[in-house]
Amino acid sequence: MTITIHNIIKGIIGIQILQIDYWFRSKPDTLQGVLLPTIVFFLIFLVGFILIIYNQRGIGYYPPKNRIFKPAGIGLIIMGLAGAAFTFFTWQGVSFLGVRAFLLVIFLASVAWASYSLYLYRKKVPEQVVRYEASLIKQKYFSKKKI
Repeated sequence: MTITIHNIIKGIIGIQILQIDYWFRSKPDTLQGVLLPTIVFFLIFLVGFILIIYNQRGIGYYPPKNRIFKPAGIGLIIMGLAGAAFTFFTWQGVSFLGVRAFLLVIFLASVAWASYSLYLYRKKVPEQVVRYEASLIKQKYFSKKKI
């Protein structure tokens, strides 16, 4: 019962996700193998849809936040739909479009897009809110109306 380096490496290589063949295979997958990516991309789509609805109903017209939430929501909706389409291609075994590498790229792009939007929301929005509120005050008190 000795653990050798050879057995450890053999166990690591045996993991499907770490094999390059797993990502570039276009064999038809079982329905259970497609269920997880379908759920993940549906959740990405749902988060984007919720962001769009929140932007329209919850925030209304407020340009500093609208400039962040609208593109973030649209991007997540597009990536969720693209991921669902490529999941369907993987399930059907389409030779080029059905490779799992596209699913990984779309998922990582969705995570990067959401992270970048969150970064912009945390760093840029507070200073834009100050400028926007100052411009509203200036507009209110320094209008060019003469009595």
